[in-house]
Amino acid sequence: MTARVEKTKGVNSMFQVFLTGNNSDHFTISPTAVQGRADIRMRVDVPLDYENIQRYSFSLYANESMSEHVGFARIYIDLINENDNRPIFLKSLYNISLPENTPRGTSLLRIQAIDGDFGTFGTVRYYFSDEPEQFSLDPETGWVHLWGNLDYELMRRFTLTVLARDGGGEETTGRLWVNVLDVNDNTPLFQKEAYMGSLRENEQAAQQVARVRATDEDSPPNNFLTYTITSVSAFRGYFRITMVEGYAVISVNSPLDYEMVPEGMIYLTVMAKDGGNPSLNSSVSVTVELFDENDNPPKFSKPSYLVKIPENIIAGATVVFVNATDLDASREFGQASLIYSLQGSSQFRLNTRSGEITTTALLDRELKSEYILIVRAVDGGVGPLQKTGIATVNITILDINDNSPMWRDEPYHANVVEMSPIDTDVISVLAIDPDVGDNGTVVYSISPENPFYTINSSTGKIRTSGAVLDRERSNPKDILLMRTIIVSAVDLGRPPLRSSVSTTVYVNLLDLNDNDPIFLNLPFVAEVPEGLPSGSSVFKIQVEDPDQEENGMVTMGLLVGMPRVDFYLNTTTGVLYSTATLDREQISLYHLRIVAYDQGQNPRTSTSTLTITVLDANDETPTFFPKVYNVSLQESVARDHVVARLNCSDNDAGLNAELSYFITGGNQDGKFSVGFRDGVVRTVVGLDRETQATYSLVIEAIDNGPAGSRRTGTATVFVEVLDVNDNRPIFLQNSYETSILENVPIGSSILQVQATDSDQGENGRVLYRILSGNSKGLFRINELSGLVMRGQRALDRESSSSHVLEVEAYNSDQGRMRSSVRVIVYVEDANDEAPVFTQQQYNRLGLRETAGIGTSVIVVRATDPDTGDGGAVAYALDSGSDRKFDVDVSTGLVTTVDYLDYETKTSYLMNVSATDQAPPFHRGFCMVYVTLLNELDEAVAFFSAGYEVSLLENIATGTEVVQVQAQSADNLNQLSYRFDPDTSPAALALFKIDSITGRITVTGLLDREKGDLYTLTVVADDGGPKKDSTVVSITIQDENDNSPEFDITSDSLVEIPENTPIGKRVAVVLGRDKDAGKNGLVYFRLVAGNMQDVFEIRTVNHTYGEIYVNSPLDRESVDRYLLKVRHLGQIL
Repeated sequence: MTARVEKTKGVNSMFQVFLTGNNSDHFTISPTAVQGRADIRMRVDVPLDYENIQRYSFSLYANESMSEHVGFARIYIDLINENDNRPIFLKSLYNISLPENTPRGTSLLRIQAIDGDFGTFGTVRYYFSDEPEQFSLDPETGWVHLWGNLDYELMRRFTLTVLARDGGGEETTGRLWVNVLDVNDNTPLFQKEAYMGSLRENEQAAQQVARVRATDEDSPPNNFLTYTITSVSAFRGYFRITMVEGYAVISVNSPLDYEMVPEGMIYLTVMAKDGGNPSLNSSVSVTVELFDENDNPPKFSKPSYLVKIPENIIAGATVVFVNATDLDASREFGQASLIYSLQGSSQFRLNTRSGEITTTALLDRELKSEYILIVRAVDGGVGPLQKTGIATVNITILDINDNSPMWRDEPYHANVVEMSPIDTDVISVLAIDPDVGDNGTVVYSISPENPFYTINSSTGKIRTSGAVLDRERSNPKDILLMRTIIVSAVDLGRPPLRSSVSTTVYVNLLDLNDNDPIFLNLPFVAEVPEGLPSGSSVFKIQVEDPDQEENGMVTMGLLVGMPRVDFYLNTTTGVLYSTATLDREQISLYHLRIVAYDQGQNPRTSTSTLTITVLDANDETPTFFPKVYNVSLQESVARDHVVARLNCSDNDAGLNAELSYFITGGNQDGKFSVGFRDGVVRTVVGLDRETQATYSLVIEAIDNGPAGSRRTGTATVFVEVLDVNDNRPIFLQNSYETSILENVPIGSSILQVQATDSDQGENGRVLYRILSGNSKGLFRINELSGLVMRGQRALDRESSSSHVLEVEAYNSDQGRMRSSVRVIVYVEDANDEAPVFTQQQYNRLGLRETAGIGTSVIVVRATDPDTGDGGAVAYALDSGSDRKFDVDVSTGLVTTVDYLDYETKTSYLMNVSATDQAPPFHRGFCMVYVTLLNELDEAVAFFSAGYEVSLLENIATGTEVVQVQAQSADNLNQLSYRFDPDTSPAALALFKIDSITGRITVTGLLDREKGDLYTLTVVADDGGPKKDSTVVSITIQDENDNSPEFDITSDSLVEIPENTPIGKRVAVVLGRDKDAGKNGLVYFRLVAGNMQDVFEIRTVNHTYGEIYVNSPLDRESVDRYLLKVRHLGQIL
């Protein structure tokens, strides 16, 4: 506002203006000093608040500067009310918990907000941002009431947004959490309607039967489940339940017997009981199939079956039934699996299933009267698990009279000496009847009768009757009866069977013996070559006897042989065979005595002599004695020297024993010869041991037997050539040269000469001595090794820088076999001074830490007064460089060889050595001290390459997200933090960072549905060239702050026929929830219109609600259903 004040002109026109009174300080005026007249402007200095002060009343004064005159004005200001206050909830979050069975209409809590405005601007009304179906809100009082039913399993918490709106339209949002508490109203539900399991019979180890699991949609402890086995059909007490990873694992610890379980099935009932009070439970059936083990072998009803059958039984007739039982109860291994098999005869067959044994052909007791069969029963096992039962079947074949007697050994011939007395045995006839008993008993008779012979009716033996048998009788009838006997045979069976034909015995009347055997070609002298193999035919003796038959049949024998019997005589043919290989050298003449005798009853004999001469054959091998000769010869023996006289013999005769000698091996250079006839070995030329020290001569002796059969003997002559001193020592080098220092100590080795001598033993041992050049005794030599050493007197390079020695090699016999060689020894100067540095310590201060590799640091220098290599100096860094520095071996220049870092190490104290280049390599030392200058060369580095943070959406502004931290090893400047300019604007609008502390805080409202991930790139800078950056990834976690919404594509009207089958899908609704994870899962429920549960709805993928027909439809009863579908958010 503006007020005008004025005063007359002049000095007295100056005055001051000011405000005074209650709350006048809420305003300011200008100007405050006035001369004459001015407009005074009054402004508001602090915010005005109608709710605190509605009216201002204060005074405006004008006071002269030079006098006490004062002007005064009263000012009144009325404020106009505005809606400048939002409603403020008494609590930022209202939270209430109530059981899920809380009755509808219950008052839950009162929400209150206050508004500082007056009048209608300060009147607050309450609303839900979304109209929840379960709750109602009184807009005036703020009371929240339960409007619908609660279900903990469908929704565990309701997050409601409450609006407080004043009379001017200003709104404030608040949060109401309604936590639903669980009530034990859900029965445990098994995951399957029934469970199956399996076990193996006889299993010793613990077996798992089945894993069952039930779920209870209640919350702890109501959903804590315990499992018990309430019933078992078999083996009660064998089963137990243990909990493994949330599953009730049913197992057994003892072996089970399949045969004690009907059909191999065990039925259990398992009950799951929750932890509520009172508790709820449900049961499920568990069917356990017990797999049979093949643990019982088949067993026959008898170990042996005894059966008798007649031999005329027909083919295919039943003989016997065998039966085996198997105690295994399963079809796989038990009785139903048995298979029979038969072993023993193809005359019988066995039915593999029934066990019936039948004949396969007609039987004949006479061919085989008894059969022993082996029957086996095998069960259904496979391989080594198969089991077998075994029994025997003994079948006896009963006889019937079905065979006639049959003659054996026909035709019958008998020899009877004429004039034989009564009861002289003639012959026995035999008829065989295969039947047994009377059926097989045979009776013999002579038919027609014969006066010369009788027969035993039981045995069939025929004897003379006593009538005279005269071979020379002339009556033809008597001659026929004497020479032929006709016999018939019949059995005693009923009816009896007679042999089909009679048999005839032909009798040969023998003559009497009355003549001696006669030799036709003895006595005789036979010649036989030696070497004839054993079993060879030598001579055939011929003899005859004028008698007939046996009386004229001659047998020969070998009675005696001189000097021994080496022959065998065939007594029938008279052929003489050798029984050994004939060797003339052992026996050259045999005398054999031969006997011949006939075969008469009283044999007659004759004897004679056979002489056998053995002719020589070349069958003997020349034999040396001894076979090995060992000879030693001096290598200096003359030509034609006798080496050895060989002894060789041949047991053959004549030319077969005449020998010739040859050298066939070991004489390649022709040093030796052998006498062709006398076998004397001689030298042909001189020998040289150094060329060849031993010889192994192979000598062969060959007899002069027939071409193609000559024999050879072999001997070996070992010749050792003995050494003679005939070689001089030879040095390995034509001359020897070496250099030594003048200060080498007494006895120091200088060099070694070496000579070799090809001779052997003492002749080849080499000795050494100095012949000349050692007049002052400066050197000496080892007589045996040839090692030249320094003598007693010292060497002096200035007096003589070289020495020439003549060294001789000789043998111990001091003979003429010797040689010499020249040895030159050069004397060199000795190194006896050490290098000395020009300074004991070299300093380089303030070396920049950023100095590159190869930077020159300092030069060190040392001198050595020696000459040559003894005065040449080589530099080395011995210690303290930490591999950061090195020194040039020749110049002493110290340079950097690695990057330096002040932050790692600020100074170095190094030890440098200088070594001369000749033994004994003297050394000198100095120190090099280097300090570093710190620079901004270190990179800034964050403690972490990246940060990951999770925040709930709707979190309050100013909340700290994370603190990033970096460091620099230089530590020269303060670090500062900032966001990289390339960071997304959306992230920059929601977050800020403190440039000093690195703390990142929230500056805007986080809404996961607008953005669930923000990436901030933070840069840390210390003013140097090496900045660093890190990435902060902020994940916005979901809150359940969105309600599900139906999609417009959902079915709203469908028509279906009344005969639609149960289980057919008839409609689909689609629901979406913008929240994520479990908060975004949508479930569907039919909440109204589903009379008699005709329909059911199934949630698919937490997105679709598929409506199916649940029971038969009847249009005539109900032709229209108005189904109300509710979509629900997360079910905890």
